[in-house]
Amino acid sequence: MFETQGAPAKKARYLIHATDGAPLADFLALADVDPEINVVDVIGPHDQPHTAVVEISPDKARVLELHFRSTGTPSHQLTIEPDQPLSLFDREQADPI
Repeated sequence: MFETQGAPAKKARYLIHATDGAPLADFLALADVDPEINVVDVIGPHDQPHTAVVEISPDKARVLELHFRSTGTPSHQLTIEPDQPLSLFDREQADPI
């Protein structure tokens, strides 16, 4: 199946993490008005979340990563990474039981 020009890119889940709650709160305010960003979950204390799970296109993720790198400072930096599924055991291990 090929994407036609102008067709929306498939969205994936990404984690956006802040070392301080303030920049994440600012990002969440922006995400609330950006139709390209779907906030799936927010992780951390209610008054100071530290991580957001978002659904965005890979292109939007690259734009955000560049923006975070160019505007972040060490004490208020946001980072973005693909959300990877967790598993209890390594796939190469034999049955642990």
